[in-house]
Amino acid sequence: MSEDAKNIPNWRTELERKLRWLLVARLIILIFLFSTLVLFLSQHQFLFKLFVIYGLITLGYLAALYFWNIARREVRFGFLYGIELLIEIGFETAIIQYTGGESSPFTLLYMLTILSSAFFFELPGTVATATAAALAYSILIYLRTRGIITPIYMPNQALIHPDPEFIFLSAYLRVCFLYIVAFLSGYLSSKIKTHLGELEAAKQQLERAQWNTDQIIQHMRSGLITVDENGRAVYFNPAASRILQLPADEVLGEEISRTFPDRLKPLTDALLAALKSPTVRRSEIEIENKYGQKIPLAVAISTLKIGDKIQGVIGLFEDITEDKRREELMQQMEKMAAIGELSARLAHELRNPLAAIRGGVEMLMDELQSAQLGKNHAVVSELIIRETDRLTQLLENFLTFARLKELSPEYFRTESVDVSELVRRLIDEYTRLRLGDKKIQFVNNLPPHIEIVGKKDHIEQVFRNLFNNAVEVMDEGKITISAAGERTGLFGGEPLIGITVHNTGPAIPRENLHKIFEPFFSTKPKGTGLGLSIVQGIVNQLGGYIEVHSAEGEGTAFTIYFPKSSGENRAT
Repeated sequence: MSEDAKNIPNWRTELERKLRWLLVARLIILIFLFSTLVLFLSQHQFLFKLFVIYGLITLGYLAALYFWNIARREVRFGFLYGIELLIEIGFETAIIQYTGGESSPFTLLYMLTILSSAFFFELPGTVATATAAALAYSILIYLRTRGIITPIYMPNQALIHPDPEFIFLSAYLRVCFLYIVAFLSGYLSSKIKTHLGELEAAKQQLERAQWNTDQIIQHMRSGLITVDENGRAVYFNPAASRILQLPADEVLGEEISRTFPDRLKPLTDALLAALKSPTVRRSEIEIENKYGQKIPLAVAISTLKIGDKIQGVIGLFEDITEDKRREELMQQMEKMAAIGELSARLAHELRNPLAAIRGGVEMLMDELQSAQLGKNHAVVSELIIRETDRLTQLLENFLTFARLKELSPEYFRTESVDVSELVRRLIDEYTRLRLGDKKIQFVNNLPPHIEIVGKKDHIEQVFRNLFNNAVEVMDEGKITISAAGERTGLFGGEPLIGITVHNTGPAIPRENLHKIFEPFFSTKPKGTGLGLSIVQGIVNQLGGYIEVHSAEGEGTAFTIYFPKSSGENRAT
C-alpha cells in the first residue's frame, strides 16, 4: 500500500456510515428468511417454533437498533461492531439449533456475518469472525450429538438420523467453507480498501493540483488575462473582471480591441503590442473606471511561444491605488516635516520682535490719545496692532504645525474619545455663536458613542478646522457629518473608522485638490494655509488618513479615518 493510501482519513468514516445501513439491511434479510421459514413449518409444531423464531427476531432487531444508535455517536465503532457480530453469531447458532442443527439450511447465515465483517475488519477480522462462527457451530453439533441439548428438527427432518461420521464430515466441510469465505472476503476487502485509499489519494492529489493552478488563479487578487495570437481573450479571472469592471462573459472569446472600452485603451494597446514584440514588459499605466476616475495599474505582460511562433500573451495587472496613496502620504509627511522644522525656527525668530513691536505701539497709542493727536494716527496704530495680532496667530499656527512633527505618535494616542459627543457639542457651539447672519444648517447623522483613539483637544481641533473652512466658503448651505464605515490602515494593523464632513459650498478646483494639504497653500485672502496641514498632521500622527472628494454641484467631502478605540481608556 502506498504511503498516501495509509493516511486517508475519509474512507473509514464513509464506510462507518454505510455499515449503519448495513445493519438495517441485514436485519431485513433475516426477517425475510424467518418469515419464509414460518411458512414451511408443520402445523403441530407451528406455535412453539413461531414463538422461538419470533423471540429471536425480536432480540436481533433490538440488538441491531441498539448498536446502530451507539454507532451513530461514533463511539469506538470497531469495538461495538465486533460485539454486534458476536451476538449475531449467537443468534444464528440458536436459529440453526431450532431448524435442524447439522441439517439446517441456515448455516449460510454465518457466511453473511463473515462477509459483513470484511467491510470493516479486513482479513484478520474475517478470520476471527469465521473462527467464532466455527467454534459456535462445532460446539452446537458436539452438544447435539452427545445429547447434552435436545436436537430439534424441521418436519421433513424428523425421521432422518444421520450417521455421526457423516455429521462430523458435514460440519467439517461447512467450517472449511466458512474459512474459505473468510479468506476470500478478507483478501478482497483489503484489496478494495487499498484501491479505495489509492483512489482517494489520487483524488486529493488531483484536487491539490487543481488548487495549485485554477483555484489559485481564480482567488488571486491580481487580474489575469490571456489573449491568443488573434487578439481574442481566452482567460479572464474574477480579479480582472473586478479591476476592469467588465463581465467575463462579454470578454471571453472576443477581440479585446472591440470589447475593451476606450477607458481601457492603455491596457489594450499594451497587450496587442506584446503580440508583435515577444518581450517581457513591465510598466505602470493609468486607466479609468466607469465613473471617470483614474486607476493606476502595475502591468507585467509576457508572451506565450511554441517554438518560434507566438501563440498569445499573458497579462498580469494589479490596482496600485493604495500603494500610490501610501507613497504620496510618505512624501507629504517628509515634506511637511521639513517645512515644520523651518516653521519652528521662523516662529521663534519672529515671536519676540513682534511682541516688542506690539508693546511699543500700545505705548505710542496711549501717548497719542493723551496728546489728542489726529484721528489718522490712531487708525494707523490700530491697524499695526491688528496686523501684529494676525502675525502672532500665524506664528502660533506655525508652532502648532511644527510641534506635530516633534512629538511621538504615542503622545497623540492617550485617550478614548467619544467623537459623537464631541461633534454634537461643536455643532451646538457653531449654531449658537459662530454663524452670525449666515444661513448654514448643520446635520448630524453620527450614531451615538463612536469611540476613537486620540487626545480630545487634538480631535476637536481637527473638526474645528474643517467646520471653519466650510463656514468661510459659503453664506448658506448645509454641513453634514456622518459615519463612513470601517477600514484597515494603509500600512495594515488596527481598524480605522471613518467620519465624513460634507459641505454644499463651492467645489475645490481639480487642479488644487493635491495642494490643499500643503503648508501655506490657501485660496482665501486672509487664510494662513495651515488649517488643513494641521488637520492632516494630527490624523497622520494618529495612524489614520484623509480622503477628499469634491465635484461641482455636489460640494466637498472630507472623510477622516481615525483609529477605532476598544474603549479601554476614556477621555475625562
